[in-house]
Amino acid sequence: MGQLALNNLSKSYGANHVLQDISLSVKEGEFVSIVGPSGSGKSTIFQLIGGLYTPDAGTISLDGKVLNDSRGHISYMPQSPALFPWRTVLQNVELSSEIAGTKFDRSKTMELIKSAGLSGFEDAYPSELSGGMKQRVSFIRSLNAPQSIICLDEPFSALDEFTRLEMQQWLLSIWETYKKSILFITHDIDEALFLSDRIVVLSDKPAVVKEELIVPFGRPRSEELLLSDPFLTLKREIYNLLRG
Repeated sequence: MGQLALNNLSKSYGANHVLQDISLSVKEGEFVSIVGPSGSGKSTIFQLIGGLYTPDAGTISLDGKVLNDSRGHISYMPQSPALFPWRTVLQNVELSSEIAGTKFDRSKTMELIKSAGLSGFEDAYPSELSGGMKQRVSFIRSLNAPQSIICLDEPFSALDEFTRLEMQQWLLSIWETYKKSILFITHDIDEALFLSDRIVVLSDKPAVVKEELIVPFGRPRSEELLLSDPFLTLKREIYNLLRG
């Protein structure tokens, strides 16, 4: 499964009112992105989903089960790869299974490493990898976790433009193979349009959902899409929503 629903979430930290009546969903096997101004509460949404904080109002549910203030139900990939430097690529990927207490499936792990183009690097340490390679390890670690939904928090923001596009294309190819549900945070409109099935646009804080757009482009997607007229038209629409 992997159907996530947020219903009328609100959250404040003292006088800092961050979220107001946020409702959104991710269907099974769907790729949904959240865009919004800096400081609009995008990461706070992930912290609530992950059970790090409790919403002041509203519910978070996965496959119909309410998860408020409950941990261990999502797989999370932060902005930095967050790899343990003393563990090899193989050991870092298998960490998600260790934490979840699930049985190791070495053949699945090796297949994920191969799919990431990292065959031959199983015994390499993070210090021996490029930035893009580290992000691949971090993502396949998330895929290797037993949870049915992955939350990605601007995972490519530190990469240069060309490496970032390469990673986006790679992410799509892997996602289309494994079809886990993904909720993706980004401040990059191009990235959201290139990757997503739907895009949720937030206002400045206290954040509300300003608009939810269905991305009309078929899959698979190539980089030529980025300069097409329909893509640029939708990009302007989202840009104006964020500005307005």
